[in-house]
Amino acid sequence: MAHTPGASGRQPAARRHARGLTLVELMVGLSLGMAISVAALRLFADASASGHNLQRASMHIENGRYAVEALREDLELAGFFGEIPVAGVAYTTPDPCETDPSGFVAEPLALPAPLQGLAAGQSAACLASRQPGTDAVLVRRLDIDALDPATLGAGNAHTHLQVSFCDTDAPPGLVAARDPAEFTLRNRACSAPNRVRAYVSRIYFVASCSRCGPGGDQTPTLKRLDLVGRSHVETSIVQGVETLRVEYGFDTDSDGAADAWRTGTAGSGPESLWENVVALKLHAVVRSPEPVSGGRAAAPQAFQLGGIGPLQTPGDGYVRRLYTTTVRLENPSAARERW
Repeated sequence: MAHTPGASGRQPAARRHARGLTLVELMVGLSLGMAISVAALRLFADASASGHNLQRASMHIENGRYAVEALREDLELAGFFGEIPVAGVAYTTPDPCETDPSGFVAEPLALPAPLQGLAAGQSAACLASRQPGTDAVLVRRLDIDALDPATLGAGNAHTHLQVSFCDTDAPPGLVAARDPAEFTLRNRACSAPNRVRAYVSRIYFVASCSRCGPGGDQTPTLKRLDLVGRSHVETSIVQGVETLRVEYGFDTDSDGAADAWRTGTAGSGPESLWENVVALKLHAVVRSPEPVSGGRAAAPQAFQLGGIGPLQTPGDGYVRRLYTTTVRLENPSAARERW
């Protein structure tokens, strides 16, 4: 039989090339693959948590700004009493929870105070869900839209005010009523009943819940209590507001500017009367909608609430921000500047 030189030497080499991976190489490859997969998953989780925290922070900031602006818009209208001359008028301070307005007096003319505060230690029967340690602010004014009294239905339950522009109308020159038949004061031409404006009474406060009662939650919420007809209607403004504290600027020399800042009325002089408040400093602490995600719990925070003092918050995972603004009460202060 013929013999081919070198044929037997090539066969072992072919077998060595076809043997595949060793167990050690397989284990090393699997370990590297697992490490890369874990790193990729960790990167994805961190990116997801960062995106969620960024979204939470944006909502947090938006809630705080909205809360402050909602308060500012209504406070700037406090004391708007339409055509009623307010220079030198007397003021009353009715119960904040009244449902039958009693602060209007025709002879001599008296109006309810444009603003009234409830300090953290003062309770009110109509604010059962109020967060402990927070202030409440009551705003009184008339609606900016005047109505023809003929448009009010016979069953009207909301209080409206009418003043007389006719020189021959018998006194008193002011009517505060619900019944359209009582609005008999006339316009400047003395030819028809003068227009009326609805009475607006609103209390801004922080509630310990957004949806209160059985099955509710424990989300602190800025709310507004409106006097509608003969009852109060509660409306949620923005969630996450857990502290509202207020400093009141009192005008002590009747020039329309705040001369002394207090957390409420005091003494027996100008600082004892709510009608002398011409400005406010609002301090609102707003917490994030959710606790911080990603395993980084938020630490306790400390805030300085102007002249009120420091506020310490718990380290419960929520991030909090302080929003402070100063609001001028345009109507009371402007009336004093003209005196």
